[in-house]
Amino acid sequence: MEVKNSEFSRRTLVRGAAVGAVALAGAGALAACSPTTADANSGTATNEAGNAAAGTTANVLDPKEAIDYKKATNFDVVPESTTKVGTTLENLKTAITGETGATTKYEAFSAAATKAGYEQISRLFKATADAEKIHIELEFAELQKLDPKATKPAAPDVKSYETDINLILGANGEIYETSDMYPSFVKVAIEEGNETAAAVFAKAKLAEAVHAERYLDAYNNIDKPDSDKYYLCPVCGYIHKGENFTACPICLAPKESFKAY
Repeated sequence: MEVKNSEFSRRTLVRGAAVGAVALAGAGALAACSPTTADANSGTATNEAGNAAAGTTANVLDPKEAIDYKKATNFDVVPESTTKVGTTLENLKTAITGETGATTKYEAFSAAATKAGYEQISRLFKATADAEKIHIELEFAELQKLDPKATKPAAPDVKSYETDINLILGANGEIYETSDMYPSFVKVAIEEGNETAAAVFAKAKLAEAVHAERYLDAYNNIDKPDSDKYYLCPVCGYIHKGENFTACPICLAPKESFKAY
C-alpha cells in the first residue's frame, strides 16, 4: 500500500518501525503452525533458514490446517482507523488501487536495491511486488462479479529513496493493510454476506503481516545479509524466507508450487 503522504519525517519512520515491531508480535497465528525447537540446555533456537546452531534442531514450518480467519483473533481494526470504508464493491476498488500502487512501488524499490548492491533485498522487493499482483487478481475477480464493466487502475508514479528507508516505508504500508484496511473490509464483506470477498480480503490481510515481518527483518539485518531465498505462495501471496517449510501456513499450498527468488 502506498504511503498516504509523500513527505515524511524521521519521527514518522521511527514511529512506524515501533508500531511494526508491536504488530508483528501478533504473528503467533503463523508460528503456531509448527513447534519452536530449542536446545534444552542452551535455550538457543534455530534461525529461520533451518541452519541449526550448535546443539539445536532445525525448525521446520509444517502446517496441517489452513488458517480459519473466522476463528482468528487478530482481525480487530486499530483505533483511529484511517481507512475510508464503503461497500464491498467500493472496498474492492480501493484495495486494488492500493495493491497496484504497492506493486509499482516495490518494483521501483527492487531496482534501487539492485543498484545499491543489496541483492537479497532486491529479491525480497520483487517477491513482494509479485505477491501484491496475486492479491490484485483475486480482488479483481471478485470485483467483476459485482461490476462486470470494472477495469484495473493505471500504475501511479512512485518515488524511491535509500534502501533502508524503502524497507521502512514498505513495512509501514503492509502494517496499515494488515491492521487497518483489510480487517475493515473483511468486516463489511461479512456484514453484506459476501463470503468469497471476505475470504479474499482475509488471505491478503494475513499475507501482508508476513510481508511487514520480512521487511523489518531485512531492515534490521541490512548490513549482514544471508544467502537465503524467498519463496512466494502462488495462491495467497505468503512469502517464506529459507528452505525450512513444507506448505503455506495460510492456505496450505505445497512448497513445490512456490516460486523462488
